[in-house]
Amino acid sequence: MGYIRCKGREKRSNVYKPPPDSNWNWRNICKVKERLSGGYQNGLWIHDAKGYSIRSGYDWLQGMHPPVQWYKDVWGGWIVPKHSMVGWLIKLEALNTREKLYRHGISDSDMCVLCEEDTESHAHLFTSCQFSTQILRELENWLHLQVQGPHGNYSKMQRKVCSMAWLAYCYVIWTERNNNRIELQVKRPSLVLKHLIQVIRGRIQNLLPPRVKSTDAQWLISLDIKC
Repeated sequence: MGYIRCKGREKRSNVYKPPPDSNWNWRNICKVKERLSGGYQNGLWIHDAKGYSIRSGYDWLQGMHPPVQWYKDVWGGWIVPKHSMVGWLIKLEALNTREKLYRHGISDSDMCVLCEEDTESHAHLFTSCQFSTQILRELENWLHLQVQGPHGNYSKMQRKVCSMAWLAYCYVIWTERNNNRIELQVKRPSLVLKHLIQVIRGRIQNLLPPRVKSTDAQWLISLDIKC
């Protein structure tokens, strides 16, 4: 782990202990050093042949975890990064829905702010809320695709668009829900849908490859997308 110079003398950093009256920041730095010392053997970092790096140190501290099965549905592809973040929180059921806020005594009601018909859970907000599902149905009609559901017969491009469109839909619904809590007014579904289609159409147009299959080209033309 190297040496630390202390009042004119050097000490091996793996045996050094900060004095109780030392600076708080220094004591915390030494705690990190103590944790990382377990990753060294004979003075060498054993988890990467190239030596210690921030990434290898972080991975070692986190431990080995198998990748979740749904990560490709949330990250990468044509998905907008900020949409991925909301999708990730949905998968973890970590959004601050009214159901959660009410359970913790932060909200005075657990009813959905968009439809006011049922408890605002993750499942309700994105898959059964009357306001949200109306937008989802119209979105699928525009795409001529089922955004949610089996995509086995779809082309590779259509599968990318489905993943991107689903998370764009989730992001827009979550944004509209948050805006409603501030403005106390829900936009008409048609206005939300119009904005959602603009987002999806713009994303496809920006990422469209120079060449596309003839079947995909026909489908894109039906969406009013130039290719």
